[in-house]
Amino acid sequence: MQRAHDKLIASAAKRELGSIGFVRKGRSRIWIADHFWWATVVEFQPSSWSKGAYLNVAAHWLWSSNDFLSFDFGGRVEEHIAYASDEQFAEAADYLARRAAAEAVKLTDSFHSLPATAAILVEEERRNFTGGWMAYNAGMAAGIAGQSAEASDMFASVSNGFASPDSALAQAARKMATLLDQPSNFRETIHSLIVRHRDALALPVLSSPPL
Repeated sequence: MQRAHDKLIASAAKRELGSIGFVRKGRSRIWIADHFWWATVVEFQPSSWSKGAYLNVAAHWLWSSNDFLSFDFGGRVEEHIAYASDEQFAEAADYLARRAAAEAVKLTDSFHSLPATAAILVEEERRNFTGGWMAYNAGMAAGIAGQSAEASDMFASVSNGFASPDSALAQAARKMATLLDQPSNFRETIHSLIVRHRDALALPVLSSPPL
């Protein structure tokens, strides 16, 4: 049976997020807005020690080779708000849902195109030098946007970073780097990754290429 605070979260999320294109993932506290090659993910994260919710909002790139959701750009935007009563938490759930919607709109405005996305991710990686998935995602966005020099730099950042050479990350970066001088193959590989990942996440089948 769904608990009172879960119902309050679901109701507030449906009202605030449903109106801007989000769909609830099953009976979970995760809501997804589908942008074809990326998704906005909102999670009203539960706590293991108290009724209530944290709020996480992030972009998830659908060219991932994984079969799960990840917070690729963004994350925690509100700390835990505890449930004390239905009346108190109804207001809290409304607040969290409104905050989630506002943060989601910011992400949609930021990642309105592949060139814009590439610019943001490349700048983020150059500022912080993670040498990790941020660099890989920056390389993917730059490559598909036709910015091969930036993409090459980002994939090299992975190779020069902390990932083990035989890790999934390093292998993926090497593979995509070799395709940069073959734009059609690079694009087709990303299309295939997106289609496969959308299927793993049970997102709708697209009638045309996502990019």
